[in-house]
Amino acid sequence: MTFRKILSFSMLGLIAGCYSFSGGGGLPNHIRTAYVAPVDNQSSQFGLSESLTEQLLEAARQRLGLRLASESEADAVIEATIRRWSDEAVNFDAVAGVGADVFQRRVTISASIQILDVANNMIIWENQGVTGAGEYQPDNETDEQGTIVALENLVQQIIDGAQSQW
Repeated sequence: MTFRKILSFSMLGLIAGCYSFSGGGGLPNHIRTAYVAPVDNQSSQFGLSESLTEQLLEAARQRLGLRLASESEADAVIEATIRRWSDEAVNFDAVAGVGADVFQRRVTISASIQILDVANNMIIWENQGVTGAGEYQPDNETDEQGTIVALENLVQQIIDGAQSQW
């Protein structure tokens, strides 16, 4: 090996030693546990609260790597409120005298979310208008399938947003 190659590898090793890369979404080191409060549902759609609460519990554990804890023992508290649920036609043909022939519909769920760092009594991340959408074909699917996809997308938006801020 030439002197230049040895010097290059040595410098590369020195530079690499100065930087560290960590996974886990960039959570502050002291946040290891979370309490997910039961989701408040202000929409007209029944059952969303339970579904979103379950998905947030799973996401906190599996995607953020947090252990679940009681509110009094948690490092972070996650609170969410479902503000709106809607189901609208997005692809259709007008039919004279009848209305419309709908080919595709979209369920949209909007929520507000707040994640509190308990130790510092500080809001880590907050979003008053996070939204998830799920499309379905009314000929062979129901709004329930659209709702499932919308909830999955909503949780993904929450995880992405929270990780980008921490």
